Amino acid sequence: MSKLRHLNNVTVMAVKKGHCGIFSTEDLGMLMHIPVDTNFKKYLYNATRNKVLIKVARELYYNPIAGVISTGILERIARLLHWNKFIYVSLETQLSLTGRISQLTMKRLTVMTTGKSSTVKTPFGVIEFTHTKRDIRSLADEIYFDDETGIFRATEYRAIADLKRVGRNVDMIIEDAHA
Repeated sequence: MSKLRHLNNVTVMAVKKGHCGIFSTEDLGMLMHIPVDTNFKKYLYNATRNKVLIKVARELYYNPIAGVISTGILERIARLLHWNKFIYVSLETQLSLTGRISQLTMKRLTVMTTGKSSTVKTPFGVIEFTHTKRDIRSLADEIYFDDETGIFRATEYRAIADLKRVGRNVDMIIEDAHA
């Protein structure tokens, strides 16, 4: 069996067994039992050139035949990209979810991070990382964990405070009828 066919088979099997379908370079090396080195990265480049894999972002891939779990896909990608930083969904994405802004954030995820600010375009949408200097412990009562998407989310109060703190448009906020 060719290496590309083997790569296709192991990624399809991983998704069938519950993997979300977004694979890091290290995931693929482990699945293939191949060390992640320069040769392996060239192999992944060839796999993308041959459309066995589609590049999602830096060192993240998916197999179009295997598919991906679409629920929370941008959140999953954000977690993988900032795996060693604290992140939580906030700003326009969270305010859209809570109904405090009327605009829907389609195929766009706004995330606060202790890492660097950046915007990452993926085949599934855009992820906007905004740096925060806030101490994680100070956020304990203003964030919650979303079991469905596996990511922390800001409370409505925290999302509005973040929006103001980073200088975004607050004119779109719908006033709370209960206030």
